[in-house]
Amino acid sequence: MLYERKLDSLPALVEEAKNMDEDAGLRVSGRYDGRSCFVFLTRFGTTYTAMVYGRPPGRGKTVGRRLAVMEHLEASELQPLLRKLVPGKVLAFSY
Repeated sequence: MLYERKLDSLPALVEEAKNMDEDAGLRVSGRYDGRSCFVFLTRFGTTYTAMVYGRPPGRGKTVGRRLAVMEHLEASELQPLLRKLVPGKVLAFSY
């Protein structure tokens, strides 16, 4: 069974990231280097990894090539990073 919960605000997204289990993750629609992207955020212990993948134009929810990986992030770095990657309306899912 697949469980996803929609998140639509930056505070809710940051709070979910700080409280997520190690087998959980977040999928966030955003922008990176002027391009549409997906950001996948995972946690191991007290550190986080953000993987940024491009979104090919006109292909819906298809994931393109990996654009960046940010590893060993602390909880205090999440809000500034997500604010940079999600400059507009937040569309994210917890899974």
